[in-house]
Amino acid sequence: MPPLKDLTGNKYGELIVIRRYKENNKHNIPQWECKCSCGNTRIINGSDIKSGYYKSCGCKKYEGFKKHIDKDKREGTRLTALDMPKGKRNKSGVKGVCKHKGNKWRAYIGFKGKQINLGVYEDKEDAIKARVQAEKEYYEPIK
Repeated sequence: MPPLKDLTGNKYGELIVIRRYKENNKHNIPQWECKCSCGNTRIINGSDIKSGYYKSCGCKKYEGFKKHIDKDKREGTRLTALDMPKGKRNKSGVKGVCKHKGNKWRAYIGFKGKQINLGVYEDKEDAIKARVQAEKEYYEPIK
C-alpha cells in the first residue's frame, strides 16, 4: 500500500484541509478535518475530498435549495405545493381533509408556511366544501 499523501493545507472547493483525523472508522479509511469557507468544520474521507464529492460542509447545497424554494414562493407560499397530490396515507380522497376523533372530519389548508385549521365537521362533504372554499380564498389570488 502506498504511503498516505498529506492533504493538510490543500483546498478543495470551499474546503481547506486542517489536519488528519484519527482512523477510528471500521474500514480504517483516512479521514481529514476540513474547514469550510462558511466557518464550519467537518470530518471527511480523503477519497471523497479528492474526488470532489464534497466541495463544502453542506452549506452550499442548502443555499442552492433555498434559492430554488425562494424562486417558487409567492406571498410566502410555495406554488408547487399548491398542486401536489394528496398524501399516500390520506383516507378521505381529498387533500387537506382527514378523519378526526370518531366519525368527524377535519379540514385544513397550508398557507404562508402555516397550517390553517378550517374546522371539524360531522359530514365529510362539509369538510370537503370548506377545503374547496379555502383553496379559492387563499390560493387563487396568488396563482
